Amino acid sequence: MKIVKGGIALVVLFFTWCFLFWITGDRTPWQFFSHKNTEGVEVYLGDIPIQNYDRMGFTRGVVRYVAKNNSWIVGTERGELFCFDGKGKQVWKRSLGIGKLVTIALSKKEDLVYVGEQSPTGQLFAVDSNTGDMVWKYAAKALVGADPGSRSYPSVVHIAVDNEDNVYITAYRYLLNQDGSRGYNGKICSFSKDGAVNWQFPEKEVMDTWVNWCDVSNSAGEVVVATSAYETRPGMKYPKTMYFLNMKTGKLRHSLSLPVVVPFENTVMRGSPNYSSDGKYLAGSSSDGRAFFLNSGGEVLWTRELSLPQKVEGAWLNASGRDGFVVPEGVVFTTINTFNRENWQLPTPVLHPGNNSLFLFDFMGNFKYKYKADGTMEEIAFAKGIVACAIGRNVRTHDYKLAHGAILIKLSDGSLLKRFPTEGPVQAIDISQDGKHIGGIEAPAVTPEGKVIGAYRFHIWQYE
Repeated sequence: MKIVKGGIALVVLFFTWCFLFWITGDRTPWQFFSHKNTEGVEVYLGDIPIQNYDRMGFTRGVVRYVAKNNSWIVGTERGELFCFDGKGKQVWKRSLGIGKLVTIALSKKEDLVYVGEQSPTGQLFAVDSNTGDMVWKYAAKALVGADPGSRSYPSVVHIAVDNEDNVYITAYRYLLNQDGSRGYNGKICSFSKDGAVNWQFPEKEVMDTWVNWCDVSNSAGEVVVATSAYETRPGMKYPKTMYFLNMKTGKLRHSLSLPVVVPFENTVMRGSPNYSSDGKYLAGSSSDGRAFFLNSGGEVLWTRELSLPQKVEGAWLNASGRDGFVVPEGVVFTTINTFNRENWQLPTPVLHPGNNSLFLFDFMGNFKYKYKADGTMEEIAFAKGIVACAIGRNVRTHDYKLAHGAILIKLSDGSLLKRFPTEGPVQAIDISQDGKHIGGIEAPAVTPEGKVIGAYRFHIWQYE
């Protein structure tokens, strides 16, 4: 009798799971229901290794809003790509590979989603946004090489798309040489919408620097590439800060070296620069805490100090600049956590006053306001009159209750419009153009006390 009852219970459980999977699209539907709250919908994205809260390299995720059908494309650390509808129900899922997905972009008609991964081959994927079918893929291994034995994996780190749906990527691979020296193999590559290679830069070699960012100006007909090598080396062939390329041919137009600030050896840009919508201007910030506003010809129009390095008790403290965007309200820049310049993993005695902040200047360089967050600005996205900010960890205050979540800021005056709190840090964000739909990816973390906070899940919030 006990065996019969147990069998019936298993059958009921199985059919319950089938029913819940059908209505939620989630393989763990009980988790789906347990993670709903009054602020929106939360969808569990699966189990991943939980990183230490203070770890430099942290859990990633990518998200983009698809306006044509009010859906969300979400990529994970596990190489999985999801499409969720506006209520969080899974529309389709695609397992792309064995690496982590680190960058994402949409075609202009939103029919294709381009995703870059870090893996032994470093694939660029073009996926049908309606069905999840693979349209084409390209291995960045062919551009920058690979050495899986030493975990030197190629990565497609950033994607830009022009008005004709040509795709531009930056790819790199970290090198640890036998003599202990460090280096990078970097490359920029352009593809047509059907996956054909338009050009590579450099054409017959790799750049001996870290290339982390690119953007394209249709009006200027050019691509800007920013480099991120913290150290200069004797004989370095590509030591400049920015390279400007012809978007049609990939030929070098000109390059630019920005002045160096003590104690750095080089000026580094990791999350910028970006062109204005008309392609006439560029905004970017550097890891030494400076903000730059340039024209499309690469001329620096003005420079501002956001968070210059400060020497405290013999250590240089730094709050890196990362983002730079030109919006109708002015020029937006962000900074992230405070770090010890000599050893990034050591705690700092104080917080840099310019850390974890969003700044707005007018087009002449006049300061308008600064919004200081409780955690780092992991990613920002824009709607009409609004900026959405993913707020992650504060590795110096260890504020687990107030820091994490997503916030909406009014661009005109820097006032806080809405806060969506989360247990764990939010690592990625996007917002619809009307500002009504916000999506963010939360990551779990282990605190120094050994407590696990948060979970790997996707949030959908509404703002009216």
